[in-house]
Order: sequence, then structure tokens, then C-alpha cells
Amino acid sequence: MCTNPTLLMRSLFVPLITAASFTAQGQGNKPAKHFKPIQIGINFSPDYDFRTLKNNDGSSSGDLVIKSRNDIEAVKFGYTAGFNICINFSQLAGLETGIQYTNKGYKTKKQALFYAPPNPGLPVNSKSIYSYQYIGIPLKVKFGFGNGKVSFLSSVGLMANFLLNVKHTSIYEYSDNRTEKKKQSTTAGFKKVDISPMISAGIDYKISSRVHLTAEPTFRYGIIKTTDTPVTENLWSAGLNIGAYYSLK
Repeated sequence: MCTNPTLLMRSLFVPLITAASFTAQGQGNKPAKHFKPIQIGINFSPDYDFRTLKNNDGSSSGDLVIKSRNDIEAVKFGYTAGFNICINFSQLAGLETGIQYTNKGYKTKKQALFYAPPNPGLPVNSKSIYSYQYIGIPLKVKFGFGNGKVSFLSSVGLMANFLLNVKHTSIYEYSDNRTEKKKQSTTAGFKKVDISPMISAGIDYKISSRVHLTAEPTFRYGIIKTTDTPVTENLWSAGLNIGAYYSLK
């Protein structure tokens, strides 16, 4: 699986550019059969989450920390969900905002535990899950291509994320197949605000003149580091954003 955010962003530009090139020429002066100026909707996006790391002081110890973390940390699955309102200026363009709840982060791979002397009462494996929970306010420009029942759409914008909680879940496995979970939650030491540029491209399916379903592969990248430490992280996610919209007018 690809964990390079640059490659993921490029993969989303391809359908956006392709949709624009094949459909924009055909727009001409066709009547806007389904144009409605105001839409409200809900969305849910299962997300593929990870982070990038940066050595801020350039030290060799920072490089070792990054190498160690890259060896043991992996993507986790999170989600984004919320409520949206879209103001359409025309059949081709609109502005969308709303409120979103986001769960993003990363996890560690399973690690074997060793003790000296051996103790059968202690766990033999462990792993951790780091979940960053945010309330977000998106602002994005949406573009539509096509007047049929199925049309292409794309969007670009920003989301301001406000930190609610950072949850660390430790999972321990024992030799008798028991598992134990320990959870810790805090916001101390973490940046309270993040800004995430986002880009998407997908399809719009019109059930009726008022009800639309959308599906958009979406990429989001947090440009503000989560902490002020020698090695910092920026969170990113890639998901399939599925929405249902109702036209008010």
C-alpha cells in the first residue's frame, strides 16, 4: 500500500483533469436541467490515515527517531463525517461549507515483548493506536461537468480543524490469548488548530431533480505540525467521500 502523500495527491489530479478535458468542451450552451442554487447534505468518508515526519533540528538523533518510527508505525483507518451546505452559482461551480468530525492518526505494528527473567504473567505482544479527533469547518469550491443523470465533479479547498482529543490506545496480548486495552486521552502539548488543504474528484448521480448522491476520492493534508518537538508530524488522509444532497430550491 502506498504511504506517499505526494503520489496520492497526483492520483486525484488525474481524474479531475480527465473529467475537465472530456466534458468541458461539451457544455456549450446546453440548458442546466438540474441546476439548484442551494443544497444541504450529509457525508461519510472512510479514510486511510497516516503522517509525515520532519527532523526540525537536523540532528542525527532526530534521523534515528524518524527511522525507528517509520519501521514500526503504519497506516490506520479513520473516518470523516458531517453536514454540508452548498451554494451553487451556476451548473458549473459552487461553494460548500459545513461542519465535519474527523478521526485520523496512525498505529504501530505488533511488537513482541521480552523480559529478563521471563514472566508468563506479562503480555507477549503489544501495539498502539494514536487517534486525533477534530471538529472541522471546510470551505471548498466545487466544479461540475455534465448535465446528465451521471456527471463528473471535483473540488478544491481548505478545512480548519479544531482539536478535541488525542487518544492513545495500547493493546496487549497474553500467551493465553487474552487481550487488554489501556486508553489515555489528552490535548496537552498538541497544537489545537490544523489547516488541511484538500482536493477531490468523483461523480454525481441524480436520483431526482432534488436528490443527488456523490462519491469523491478525497485527499487532505495537514500543513500545521501537531507538536513543537525536534521531530514533528503532519497528518494526512485519503478516503472515499460519499454524500447525499437535497436541493432546497
